[in-house]
Order: sequence, then C-alpha cells, then structure tokens
Amino acid sequence: MISAKDFNELSPFLQADLVLEQGHYVHHRIKGWCKIDLYWFHDFYVEVWFLYDLKSIGLVRALTSYKQLEPYLETIKLKLKPVKKD
Repeated sequence: MISAKDFNELSPFLQADLVLEQGHYVHHRIKGWCKIDLYWFHDFYVEVWFLYDLKSIGLVRALTSYKQLEPYLETIKLKLKPVKKD
C-alpha cells in the first residue's frame, strides 16, 4: 500500500492513472474553471482537478489533512479516521 506522501511524489500521469483505475469516487465540487473529483484511495483522499473541457487533468493530489476536506463537508458526510503519522 502507498502512503499519501509517497503518492504525492509520483508523476501526475501515474497519480491520475492509479486513482482513476483503483480509487473509489466519493464526490465532486466546482471551483472556477475546474471540476474537482474526490476519491478514496487506499487510506487517504485524493483530488483530481479536471479543466473546463472535463477531459484534461490539471492537478492530482493526495489530501494530507482534514482541513483540505472542508470544501466538501457542506454537501456530504465523511467518516473521518484518525490520521496516521508516517
């Protein structure tokens, strides 16, 4: 299993490939020109930022703190587990 820290060090292409194939879609939100999909991957959350055409990926990142989940908390309920320290 991969950690969030190790995931964030992978190339964006590999990150996107792993999450889209193995991750579990949770929710999405819109910010500016981006649709941001939230996935559960192993034991952490990952955001995939799609650009306005919804085909191009602008950013993939593992969320490393619960504060980063705040934009989703108004529209969904997430069961949060204690953060593991690496």
